[in-house]
Formats: sequence, C-alpha cells, structure tokens
Amino acid sequence: MTFQTISTRTAIGILAISLVPLASAQAPTGGQAPAAQGQGRGGRGGGGGGRGGRGGGGPQYTPAPGAKDLKSVLFNWAWYMGMLRSSAEQDLMMTLEYTGKGTMQVDGQPCNVTKYHMNITYQNSGERIRINGTRPNGQSCDTIENLSGAYAWNDDILGAELVAGKGKATPMPATVEERMIRLWAGPQGAFKAAMAGTSDPPEMAAKPQLVPENVMKAGKTSVAWEGNKPTVTFPIPGVPNATASATLNDKFMAERVVVKNGANTYEFTYSDYRDWNNPLNPAEAFYAGKMTEKKNGSVTRDITTSLTETGQMYVVVPVPASIKAAIKPTNQPANWTLNADRPFMPVTLAQATGETPRLADGHPDMTGSWGGGGGGFGGPYGSQGARRCGPTQVKGGGINPEIGCKVPMDNFWVDYEMISPSRFGLTGSASLKPSHPIYKPEFWDKIEDLDQWTNKYDPIMTCQPMGMPREGTPARIMQTPTDIIMFYTTSDYGGGNIEFRDIPIGAPPARATVEAYYMGLSNGKWEGDTLVIESTNFVDTTWFGRGGLLHSADMKITERLTRKGDEILYQETIDDPDLLEPWVMPDKILRISAGAPRVIHERAYCEVYEEGNISTQLRH
Repeated sequence: MTFQTISTRTAIGILAISLVPLASAQAPTGGQAPAAQGQGRGGRGGGGGGRGGRGGGGPQYTPAPGAKDLKSVLFNWAWYMGMLRSSAEQDLMMTLEYTGKGTMQVDGQPCNVTKYHMNITYQNSGERIRINGTRPNGQSCDTIENLSGAYAWNDDILGAELVAGKGKATPMPATVEERMIRLWAGPQGAFKAAMAGTSDPPEMAAKPQLVPENVMKAGKTSVAWEGNKPTVTFPIPGVPNATASATLNDKFMAERVVVKNGANTYEFTYSDYRDWNNPLNPAEAFYAGKMTEKKNGSVTRDITTSLTETGQMYVVVPVPASIKAAIKPTNQPANWTLNADRPFMPVTLAQATGETPRLADGHPDMTGSWGGGGGGFGGPYGSQGARRCGPTQVKGGGINPEIGCKVPMDNFWVDYEMISPSRFGLTGSASLKPSHPIYKPEFWDKIEDLDQWTNKYDPIMTCQPMGMPREGTPARIMQTPTDIIMFYTTSDYGGGNIEFRDIPIGAPPARATVEAYYMGLSNGKWEGDTLVIESTNFVDTTWFGRGGLLHSADMKITERLTRKGDEILYQETIDDPDLLEPWVMPDKILRISAGAPRVIHERAYCEVYEEGNISTQLRH
C-alpha cells in the first residue's frame, strides 16, 4: 500500500459570494434573526420568517414573543444552540469532536486530566472518551471509555481487539446506563433526547417546528416554567427508568440537567456557552465551556473545554467480538429514523417499465441519459439551500466579522459541511439507508486530521478531479458490443469536470502497470444480463467523499449494472483491505431520461472564484 503526500495547493479562503438574490432577507438587529417581508420579528426566542434561500418555501416557523408552549421552547433551544441547519431548519448535529481538560474520578480515584478527548456519534448512539492524566501519586490514569448502543467497555489502546492481537478490551456492563445518561444529558444530547420523547420512532434529524402547537406536553416530553426559566422533562433514550429535567437559561441553553435513574441522581451543570471551534472554521454551533457532573451529590467530572469540531466529523464506535460475547444487553438504544419525511424504502427494479433494449449480441444496452442515482452531491439535505440568519448572528458577526449574516446565503458556506451527504453516510441511495466506510482504528485520527475545519486537505478544494466512487453514478452512457463509455458531471462545490471512462467489455484483464488514474483502470464482463465492471490502479489522492474519507492506491471497485426496462440497478463494492472493511454501498436505481440525449458541458474554472477572498478556512 502506498500513500501520496497530501497538501493544500491553493490559498485557503472563503467564497463570500451571494449566488442568489434574496431580497426578502433583512439584516438582523438586537441579536434577533431577520423577519420575512410582511412579517413581524419574534421576541425572546429570536427568529423570523422568510424564505429559506435556495429551494424557497413558505414563511418559516417563528415562536411568538414570550411563547411558553413546548414547541416554542424546543425550537428556541435548538435555534440558539446552532443545531438547526439548512433552509429546512432541522437538527443536523450528527457527530461531535470535543477536547478539554480538568479533573474526574477514574476507577473511584481522582485523576488530573490533561486531555479529555470525546468522539460522539448521536446517529449511532455511540461515544468514545479518551482520558489522559495522572493520579496525585504520579501514576497514570489513562483509559478509553466506550459506549456503542447497548454495549460499554474500556480499551487500553484505541480500537483494542478490532485488529487481532492488538490491545485489550474490557467489558463494563455495569456502566451502560451511566454512559447512556452522560451521552443524552450533554449540551446537545439533551435536546436530542427531549425531541426523541415527542415521537415514536424518534427522529434523528428532527424538526422541532413539527411538534404540536400550543401544548405543554407531547409524547413523553413536557415543559414547565419557574419564573422566566423553562424546564423540559423527558426520558433518556435506552434507559427505561431514567427521567431527565433540563433547565434552560435566558438564551435557551441548558444550564442544568438532572437525571433520576432508580436510586441514583446525576446532575450536569453547563456554563460559558460559545463557539469553541477552531477560529479558522467558526460554525456558530455552541457548546458549554465548563461542564461539571455529579453523582448522588459528589463531583465525578469537572471539565473545561479547549476545542470542538461540530462539522460532522467521522466517528465510528465498532464493538469488538469479545464485548458482544461478554455482554447480554438488557437496554437497547433508540431506534432512530433519519428523516421521517423520506422513510427507508427497498431498492428494487419492480417499478421498471418498458422493454429492455438489447444490442445485436443479445446483451442489454445501457445507452442513454440517466438520473436518479445520486452522487457525491445531493441527498436529502444537500439541496436545501441557505439558512436564514440566526439569533446569535448580529450584524458584523456570523461566520466572519467582515461578512456577518446579511442574507441567508452567508450561512450556506458553513452549513454545507453539515448537509453534505457523505457526512451522513448517504451516498445517493434511494433507500436513505446510512452507510459509512469502516476504517481500521489506526486511521481514525488520520481521517480526523485530514478533515480538520471540514476541508483542510479535501482534494476538491484544489480543483482535482473527484474520481471514483465520489463521482457517483454516470449521467450518460454509450455502449457498443466491445466497450461502454460513461460520462460524469458531479462537482460537489469543488473539483471535477467532464470525467469519463471507456471500459472494454470481454477483453483480457488489463496488464499489470504502476500507472494510476483518477477513474481507475477498468474491465467489464457479462454475468447473464448483469454487466460487472472491476476497476483498479487508482490515484490515492481522491476521497470517497467529504469527511477525510481517504483510500489507498490498492483500492478495488466492483460495479454491477442490471438494466430492466427504463431502469438500471447499480451496485458498488469497495475493497481496500489495508485500510477498511469491505464496503458494500447502498444500491441505487438509475432511471432513463426522456427526450434528446443529455449534453455534457465542461464545468467552469473553479479557482477564479477564490482569488482575492482569502480570510478563513470556510469554503464548502
């Protein structure tokens, strides 16, 4: 396996260009979000109406001034925390990288923690906390705490036992509930748990504006007010007898969360909320700067924040086989859905219509212009456009002090890191079934480093071709009995161009060569009515998608195309054994486009848009 050194090749910059005129957006004042034309401003709770930029839509939900119902409180909670993203204003905080330091109890003994590194995946109910520190006597108290669904264990090294013979994983079944409570009582986790209590099954990318109007309780979640402070009560996902009460401050951020679980009471206090991301990637996503945890009145953790990364970083918490064998789960994590408006659907050719065209040799003819398969860009949130200015984005603030948030498009550049499909594990699948590559543990930190600030080393930011499989599915195919030509048009707001592949069919396997290609070296063969394409010899500088999702030069891609009538079932498997587990990507359905053949244009020269706009890493 070989790696090519990856480096940035162009200046790091921000594209501060309003691509769409948005006359309906007004500059925010007094810490409130802008109101739509013809609509008054919200009071406490900020927010305003208005269209959502690209994709438009009607007036957006805005809590009435002084509203105290559950819907208003939940919306304001997520809105002030910076969790609602895209013009759809959904909670798109799926993962979190956190670093801090402080003091805590490890195995019942005090530990001075010099590094508290937390990786959270809310989408998969998982958390990894790497603790480095020393006891008062100078002994190390280093450990790694893991929670994945209903399993809890400690590692002596990162990803212990996931690779045979490396490290020791110790089951910790007695800590499952406590770790679940910590996850779902956190600054962001508490809101997610509260929203989960309003519906069954719970929605991971929740929209608080869909909670019923003018009620104080929905499902198992309720709100009560003490003076001018709301307290939201909700169950902890995966812990049947645990009930949490979150008291929010005047900015609708949790200042205190109390969880009662049987004989135990946990208390979490939070303060000093701010955007703790690296200054090169501000996101206006707020996290507590000070977190104190108590169990039955005794302080168990007291952590001060150093740094966060809120842009959908790569986080997986695989469970070692020994842990699955040692623990018989009694609790189960929430069975999250990803988008209630677009539920999972099986991918099938059952809806195909018309006769399957065939060449003279009897094989199906794939020729045509094709759509519907998705690609590197798109998915359920990728086209949702720009978000209206938020309640914390006063004029002169926002993503850059010189830009602030004057129109919704100012927010598109920071929001795209949260809505890009590869960060959700969505790869254009019609089923919306999440699918991530599962890398070996030794690459987890490398991926995080590549993706710092969400695009630190992304090759498309230097306008490189996107390569396979990031190009997605072909937009046009031309086929003869001896070869098939595929054209691609995806750009993902960066690299790419008119990329194409000319693939021989039925030819002898390609000769061994050290030459490498963005689209690989491919050969096709027929297995019945399915065209099977095997590709090797890839450059190692492209990624699977946003998120630092690298591959090696030894990657092999196997594609299977089965045409029936006006549809193609497209299946793809990635093999790169030195880096990751075999990755069977979600099946896709391509549908023929009616009318004249689609013309594939060269895309615009992308570097020109960055010249003279160098200020931050924000470039999405």
